[in-house]
Amino acid sequence: MQGYKSGYVGIIGKPNVGKSTLLNYFLNQKLAIVSEKPQTTRTRILGILTQKDYQIIFIDTPGVHQPQDQLHAYMQSQITETVADVDLLLFLVAADESLVTEDQLALKLIESKKVPTLLVINKIDLNPVQAESLHHTLFQSGLFVDAVYISALHGTGCSELLQKIVAFLPEGPQYYPEDMLTDRTERFFISELIREQVYRLTHQEIPYSVAVVTEEVKERNDALTYVKAVIYVERDSQKKILVGTNGKKLKEIGQAARKEVELFLQKKVYLDLWVKVKKNWRKDATAVKLMNG
Repeated sequence: MQGYKSGYVGIIGKPNVGKSTLLNYFLNQKLAIVSEKPQTTRTRILGILTQKDYQIIFIDTPGVHQPQDQLHAYMQSQITETVADVDLLLFLVAADESLVTEDQLALKLIESKKVPTLLVINKIDLNPVQAESLHHTLFQSGLFVDAVYISALHGTGCSELLQKIVAFLPEGPQYYPEDMLTDRTERFFISELIREQVYRLTHQEIPYSVAVVTEEVKERNDALTYVKAVIYVERDSQKKILVGTNGKKLKEIGQAARKEVELFLQKKVYLDLWVKVKKNWRKDATAVKLMNG
């Protein structure tokens, strides 16, 4: 199709700079779970935006950080693979934060792969003065083809960012059907929605030790879908905290997660939620891939 533009656009940056919020804004749908806790995103999430004259395949990635175990190594590999495969990168920084080690790691990755990169300064509403300082510091590196100020949460500047993305994309085919939003499975998103509620309702080390696997999704009748999911933790003590006294905490998580899953499936859901211990799963590369891929 002559004049049609298409391509892959990676979104990278340190934890909690708004990568998933930006993806969800562009797609006008909650694809990536969001929390105030760092390292919420663990794997690449592909989101497809199709219009009459372009198709953008966004790839949301985990936050750039120093790997400490097999889970972190897996997350880092998702970022590296994304940077190597895309036509354009969006490097997000937060206007209200100074540059840190994780930002420098991301900059080194950008420099090594030599992919055209847009500097995206997010949360512009929180500190416009700091945003200008970040722009000055980062743009003089020569790594960026352009820069945009945005608020992914409020949509400020996002139309301008979208225009710049399309401008930098090559002409190409429509890679995916126009009604396709992602390549991820229904079970993946259900697991993510449950994990989001674990992050929201637990504290300390619990969220980072949790993986969720949706084992069964079955329509019992036209009005009800049965979902069985397992929350894995690493230690018996974590299981006790997650279940809570008389099952109170697990019930709270289950009720909140069920509402999110019902919104996602647009159906009534019976959520059968279990907690199991898989010792030190974050140190097992095979378990990490099976439980987060």
